[in-house]
Amino acid sequence: MNIDLAKLTKPLTIDEDITIDLNEYSHHNIKALKNLHVSGTIGYNAIDNLALDLRLTGTMILEDSVTLEDINYPLDLKINEEYEINPEFLQVYTTNQQNILDILRILWENIVLEVPMRLTTTKDAKLSGEGWSLGREDNIEEIDPRLAKLAELLTKRKE
Repeated sequence: MNIDLAKLTKPLTIDEDITIDLNEYSHHNIKALKNLHVSGTIGYNAIDNLALDLRLTGTMILEDSVTLEDINYPLDLKINEEYEINPEFLQVYTTNQQNILDILRILWENIVLEVPMRLTTTKDAKLSGEGWSLGREDNIEEIDPRLAKLAELLTKRKE
């Protein structure tokens, strides 16, 4: 979604469905984005900064931290930001053409900030099995016989 900053003389109203190609972005845990819709306004404020007042809704498909199954995670972002139009801003957020703002980059940055570090919907997940466990158990198993001598030395040292 490109916006010509030179032609932006009055606030531009946006109300449309968008698609973000995840192949263009790296280092994220998002498996898919569905039903993305952006609405709001983009324009200049009184001090000639670019002002965005947007709302982004949709669904992120994320991976369950425990079971690795897909989870539909609702997305409802309010983006109220101001950007000073300077060479650094133009280098990061515009396309090869001068003064053409690529709004998808700004939306992507806000989406990535909403991704939870850990997400699980399973409360009764299998947390242990034969020879493995994800949580602490109340019953501590006996010390491995191969390390018994080490345990004795540590006990003697404490005394």
